[in-house]
Amino acid sequence: MADRVAWGEQDIDVIDDLTAPFSTLRELRRPVTQDTAQLIHGDLTGNVLFAPDHVPAVIDFSPYWRPPVFAEAIVVADGLLWFDLPSDLVTAAGRGHPEWPQMLVRALIFRLVAHSEHAGPAGRAHPGEPDRYARAIEVVRQLARS
Repeated sequence: MADRVAWGEQDIDVIDDLTAPFSTLRELRRPVTQDTAQLIHGDLTGNVLFAPDHVPAVIDFSPYWRPPVFAEAIVVADGLLWFDLPSDLVTAAGRGHPEWPQMLVRALIFRLVAHSEHAGPAGRAHPGEPDRYARAIEVVRQLARS
């Protein structure tokens, strides 16, 4: 469901704590000229195992049929939300892709809706979560202006 909402294919209500950032993200979402879709991992962050002298192993595959740059945007959005990714590194991602800011908007919607759905209709966001989304949204706004 979060994937369909991120791409404007479905709409839902989110938990009260996340209504404001969700509304802002939907206002920022614009149509995109999609690249050729392919099978992507929609939850790569935290699902790659690394060990010395071994090839990295991808686990817990979450398949989606979207442009490859969207998978990259999800990893960057996760970095912005939960791993204190410096905002200047956001511009290094996306390799100059013309739709990069819009991919980030969709990735943030994807994560926000997934967390709202996990919390359930009467649920609450984790402490600080609305603020994390507000900070990430500001980074995306700055990126779109540049």
